[in-house]
Order: sequence, then structure tokens, then C-alpha cells
Amino acid sequence: MRKFIFLLLFIVSSEIYADIIKVTILGSGTPRVSFERFSQSILIEHEQDKYLFDAGRGALIRLYQSNILPNEIKKIFLTHLHSDHVLGFSDILMTGWVYHRQSPLQIYGPKGTKNFVDSIIKAYEEDINVRSQAPENLDIRGLQTNIDTIYDGFEYQNNGLTIEAFAVKHEPFVHAYGFKIYNKRYCVVISGDTSYSEKVIEKSKGCDLLIHEIAHASEHTLKKYPKAKGVISYHTNVVEVSDIINKTRPRLTILNHVLSLDGSSDDDILNAIKQNTEHDVLIAKDLMTIDVKDDIYIYKQKNL
Repeated sequence: MRKFIFLLLFIVSSEIYADIIKVTILGSGTPRVSFERFSQSILIEHEQDKYLFDAGRGALIRLYQSNILPNEIKKIFLTHLHSDHVLGFSDILMTGWVYHRQSPLQIYGPKGTKNFVDSIIKAYEEDINVRSQAPENLDIRGLQTNIDTIYDGFEYQNNGLTIEAFAVKHEPFVHAYGFKIYNKRYCVVISGDTSYSEKVIEKSKGCDLLIHEIAHASEHTLKKYPKAKGVISYHTNVVEVSDIINKTRPRLTILNHVLSLDGSSDDDILNAIKQNTEHDVLIAKDLMTIDVKDDIYIYKQKNL
């Protein structure tokens, strides 16, 4: 009888654990150079599968700090092709090859992704030629890629997880996307870079975790610096993010891609948000990990 109870508890706990969506913010920053904030990259883990959303500066370093080797990344989803979202891609591609990647790297990205990947392979032609020969003799098949061009409504399904791409507004980019990631119990939405978007609201209603970009500048800064006003126009400001949160009512919102154009601190931005919403909101930090389950659990990966 005791063995039966133990087995039943093990099965039930295994099923619950399988439903957890684990989210690690690898890079919470922007094009600005920072030790504390690498540029945009988010890791999603579900069951034994790992999915990388964007590959900004230092993504591979943050993965290593999360105890994940380069060849363990097999699926990459790109929101758009701004440099701060793809600077780390070549590192993952090439170093994953050095670490003996055993299967083609699956890449899901907007129109232009194939040209981007092909150009990187071309740029590293000399390195590839040398490493393919003695003494390294790396298998050229480890550099193979499969590229799917995503579109509004694109869906990927694997092991009970669905990843859905939806179009957002990030002009002048024509092809920019957010992602809705969900299983039968939990849901995570990544806004990608976007201005205020009704599509984000539609996809995020009632979700467990909303990861949304944030850009902030004071009225004084916007009036004094026209460029700042231009940059803010294709991102989402404090008032707009608050409105999105109030309309979607996620269990938790993480503000990512933190762009402060006037020197405002994280606390300043968070306090401004909390003046407009009573929902739970946090500012992303690199290596922040969120276990999306019945009780959302937040912790930080231990640096190596």
C-alpha cells in the first residue's frame, strides 16, 4: 500500500513538474553596453526542451552562467533583426559547432533571417575551413541550420508546448513579432520590441507572465532632445505599459529591454508604473529566473 501511495505521489508530482514553464532573462538591456544588463535574450525551458528567444550581446555567456552549454541550444526564435537582439547569434552558432552540436540549429525568425544566417556563415568562412581540417576535424554538419520564416499567426508545437508568433508595431521594422508560449496550464507572453499594441493586449489577456519592453524619458528630455522622442515613439512608455497591464491582468508582469533615456533608475520607472496599476510588476534583471506554475517562483541564477 505504501509503495502504491509513493508511486501515485511520484506520478502526480511528475505531471505537475512537466507543466512548469521556466523562464530565464539572459539579457534585460538594450544596445547600450553594460556589465549588468546584456542585450535582449530570454530562455524558455519546458520539460527537457530549451527555447531561446532572441540572442543579444552575451547570450552565450549568460547561458553558461545558467549551466547550459552552447550545443544544448537547438531552437532559436527571433522577434526581429535589430542588432541588439542578434549580436550573440554568431557566438551560439559557431561555438555550438566547436562544442560538437549534433543536429541542425532550428531558427524561427522574420523575413530576412535566412540572409542574416547565410551572411554569418560566409563571414566565418576562413574559420570554418580551418576547423574542418586536422587537428580539429570538426564535422561541418554541426553548422547546418533549418530556417522557418515566421508570420502573424505562425505556430510551433512540441511536447505539449505551443509557441505562437504575432505581429507587433516596431517601425520602421516591417517584420517584428511577439510570442505567446503556452501549455495546457500556463501561459507566457513576450512582447518583443513594440510600441503600444492591441495585438499584445489580445494575446496577453489572462496570461500568467507578461514580459514586456519598457522605455522611459521625462517630458523635459523629450522636449529637449528630438531623437529621444523619436526613439520613444517605437517603444512603449510607462503610461502605455500600465494601460496594457490593466487591460490584460496577468498574474505577473516583468518589464524587460529596459531603456531609460533620461537616467531614471529601475525604481523610478517601477514607481511610475505603480502609480497607474495595482497589478504585480517587476523590473527584469539578467539571470532572473521565473518558474511559472500555480505559485510563481522567482529567483536568480547563481553566477559561476
